Amino acid sequence: MAPFITDGDVITVSPIQDGLPGIGEVVAFVRPGARSLVVHRVVARRAAAVFIQGDNWMGYTDGIIPQENLLGRVTRVERQGRPVWLGLGPERFLIAWLSNTKQLVPLRLWMESWLKPFHGR
Repeated sequence: MAPFITDGDVITVSPIQDGLPGIGEVVAFVRPGARSLVVHRVVARRAAAVFIQGDNWMGYTDGIIPQENLLGRVTRVERQGRPVWLGLGPERFLIAWLSNTKQLVPLRLWMESWLKPFHGR
């Protein structure tokens, strides 16, 4: 989920009580078949399932995840004791759209290269 959730971040996961999570929401789920816990973003919804993809997508998606595999939605992210807001508020819709159209990673890489000369000043 980098850059919005990184190693060492503390996340709060709340139960999903009102049907399927919305587009752009970040959810915890059990990956079918692999039985591993994953945290990724919802980029589309279907009848009783969601299409999930990580923000740092590089050719792999989790695909359609049935509702029974969803454990909860990420409601808070803390990094070094401070809340991280980027990625869970209204901007989640834009992030989900960019991720679903395969533009998020290239945009992030372009921004990092463009901002690199200013980093550390």
